[in-house]
Amino acid sequence: MTPQAALNAALCHMRQPFAWGLRNDCTVACVAFEALHGVDPLEGCVAHYKTAMGAARILKRAGGYLEWCRATFDLIETGTPQAGDLALVGSSDAFGAALAICVNPGEYAMKSEAGMVIMRAKHLGAWKCHS
Repeated sequence: MTPQAALNAALCHMRQPFAWGLRNDCTVACVAFEALHGVDPLEGCVAHYKTAMGAARILKRAGGYLEWCRATFDLIETGTPQAGDLALVGSSDAFGAALAICVNPGEYAMKSEAGMVIMRAKHLGAWKCHS
């Protein structure tokens, strides 16, 4: 996977403003991951929500955002995310973390209220495709 392909997928799917529960929120990184790899990290996920409070309840029941990711994604966890990998990175929002697409090692594309942002961050967890 090239950094340019990862960036293009992120731009294609993350440029619209944030909207809860529409796969245009924190889970949009999963949509970009699927576009890159043909694998939906949320396949079989039955958690439905329409608000931040609803999402927070789901994460709390799972034991936190990282634990929810580990229980939900049928992907290979990696300690060294590369371009195109899905990552959970620290953020300054109420959840303290956000799902993102790695565009370069240590650099991530993620959703903001206004659309996509790219930032340098340390990952809390990261996943790559099976293939």
